[in-house]
Amino acid sequence: MLSINTNLPSLIVQNNLTKSTNGVNEAIKRMTSGYKINGAKDNAANYSISESMSSKLSSYDMAAQNTAMGADMIETASNTIDNMASGTARLRELCIQAQNGTYGKQSIEAMQTEANSIISQILSWISFSPKITDDQRILQKIL
Repeated sequence: MLSINTNLPSLIVQNNLTKSTNGVNEAIKRMTSGYKINGAKDNAANYSISESMSSKLSSYDMAAQNTAMGADMIETASNTIDNMASGTARLRELCIQAQNGTYGKQSIEAMQTEANSIISQILSWISFSPKITDDQRILQKIL
């Protein structure tokens, strides 16, 4: 006759040990993460709210980064405008010096070379935008 030997108390203890181990693992997971809600099974409604708030926070972080980049772009444009203003002021000085009649041909040619250099520098500063490129063509016609 065939007989199957089982140790029922041992199976009960093993089952309880597995449950206890799972419970300890879950408790350790919660303690190490620092969060009350680690997943939807903890509290589905609050988990949904938490995820919604997390996505809003990440979108606010991105908006802050975009704002910082916009401020940097404005600062760069401001510095470029300042450089252009100083360049056009120097062009004005060169024009006045060239027209006062006290300089010879060589000096006027040197002034023209400097003016051409300043103009090409200004044109290189404003060549990054299609709208400004149209203004560049107008500026070249004027100069």
